[in-house]
Amino acid sequence: MASIIDICNIALTNLGEQKIVSLQENNERARLCNLRFPDVRDTILRLHPWNCVTKRSVLVRLADAPAWGFTYQYQLPNDCLRVLSLSEPTITYRIEGRVLLTDETSIKLKYIYRPEDLSVLDASIITLLGLRMSWELSEPLTAKTQLKNEMYSKFSIELASARSMDATEGTVEYYSGSTWLDSRQSSNVSPWRPIDAPAEGYPKSS
Repeated sequence: MASIIDICNIALTNLGEQKIVSLQENNERARLCNLRFPDVRDTILRLHPWNCVTKRSVLVRLADAPAWGFTYQYQLPNDCLRVLSLSEPTITYRIEGRVLLTDETSIKLKYIYRPEDLSVLDASIITLLGLRMSWELSEPLTAKTQLKNEMYSKFSIELASARSMDATEGTVEYYSGSTWLDSRQSSNVSPWRPIDAPAEGYPKSS
């Protein structure tokens, strides 16, 4: 069962750095791990519809209607990181802030959630988190560009493998139903990457 400390120590070991025991230690390694891990976790979990962090929920309709454009609005779950699909693929909707706008009188949602307990994560995701943390920490801790590029290359290879393995656990599903989702999940749109990240490992836009 991996913890945040375990994942951070995987990253530090990859960089040849000394391990930490607590995120509250008075050193740069612990400070950077504490600062960067939440963003790295959320970024990795949003990259793919991972089976181990997928949830289904019936949304709560809010009393106030949208100002215009749609009839109803629904509160997204507090732990929602990425909307995957609705129960009916033909439903028109849009995500704005932390609410879902639609004309439907009820909404059933499938989404990626942020787990409080990291034990739910597959081993491949733990590996990804460690490699991504290695890449994030390499510049401030080592200032070695070659090492940073090496960590990113390993991360990209592991990401492709993890996605492929995860996708075999069930029949193929197509996530669509809104312009908002299509613009972010279309195979013709390159996924987000940091501006200073190497282009390798990211598909090109058509």
